[in-house]
Amino acid sequence: MKGIGVDIVDLERLDIHNLHFVKRVLSSREYEIFTRIQSSRRQLEFLGGRFAGKEAYMKACHVGIGAMSFQDIEILNDESGAPYLHDPHAHISISHEKKYAVAFVLIEK
Repeated sequence: MKGIGVDIVDLERLDIHNLHFVKRVLSSREYEIFTRIQSSRRQLEFLGGRFAGKEAYMKACHVGIGAMSFQDIEILNDESGAPYLHDPHAHISISHEKKYAVAFVLIEK
């Protein structure tokens, strides 16, 4: 399967204080990273980037929302800080600008 996906998130729509929502979006390892971030602004960007990245990944996989759990998709960072997906065939880029986070995913197979 090959695919591309993109998603944009309005960060102002996310509530980093709603732990049920945050834990629904983030895997346990992502949540651990989230809790270590000191700045609430940076937490918001982290959550928004993961949300957009997971939605973009689902689009690249040609599945609708609900076909995969956000918990089944994990986005971590390598030693240089670049994000990566748990799928070795997928490439991801995440950007933030003021009140938005955007993610682009490319799957090669």
